[in-house]
Amino acid sequence: MAHELPIFRLRRGVFAVSLCLALSACDNPWLEKAPSLETVLSKGWLFGEKKDVAPPRIVQPLYCYETIGVGDCYDQPLEKGGNRLVGFEGPAPETDPVPAKP
Repeated sequence: MAHELPIFRLRRGVFAVSLCLALSACDNPWLEKAPSLETVLSKGWLFGEKKDVAPPRIVQPLYCYETIGVGDCYDQPLEKGGNRLVGFEGPAPETDPVPAKP
């Protein structure tokens, strides 16, 4: 004896699929009045255009190196500390930082 799907569940599924197909074919009359993506992006995020724009902050260089204890950070890269460099802010030093440990 096979487990058959009750007829009311089958009808409900057919109705749900039919409703989704019917609604997806509808035209949205308000879509033509909606602003374009370029208009939204040019207005700024959420609050519109910002008239009093603060000048950009100047980033103070910071170079952090791995140590036995807590990491040490300096305002200039160390000459012989490239293999211990774990991160930096500002201009990139001549050496690459050490990849993150797994």
